[in-house]
Amino acid sequence: MFRVLFLFAAVFYVVEATVILPNPTVTSKCNIYKKDLCWALVDCICRPFQNPCLRDAENALRIENCKTPIVPVTEELCKHFIPKVCLWGRPVKAYFPKPPKCGCPDKPGTIDELTFKNFCQLQKYSAEKNEGEFKY
Repeated sequence: MFRVLFLFAAVFYVVEATVILPNPTVTSKCNIYKKDLCWALVDCICRPFQNPCLRDAENALRIENCKTPIVPVTEELCKHFIPKVCLWGRPVKAYFPKPPKCGCPDKPGTIDELTFKNFCQLQKYSAEKNEGEFKY
C-alpha cells in the first residue's frame, strides 16, 4: 500500500515539474526586437533565430540542460531540414517579436501571438516565413 502511494507521489512530482513549471526564458540580456535573422539546426530541424544573441543564449541553456547543442548553418542548408509533414501533437502558442515601425533601436516593438496545431507546425511556419519565435 505504501509502495503504491509513494510511487503515485513520485510520479505526480515528476509530472508537475515537467508540465506545470514554465520554460526558463533566455531573453534577459538580448534585445528580442532586433532582427538579424540567423539560421541553425536544432535536433536536425531547421530553426531561424531572431538574432545571434537569442541563438547563443538558447544554446547555452540547452547545453546546461544536457541537450544537444544548436548547430549554426546557412539559410540555404537549413531550408533542406524544414519538416515536410506534421501529423499530430498538442497545440502550442508562440510569440514572434516585431521590430518597431520607426526603426528606432531603443524602442520596443510589438509581439504577435500565434497558435499552432502542434510544435511541428510551429517549426514549419517559422522556417518557411523567416520568422524567429522567442518563446513557445
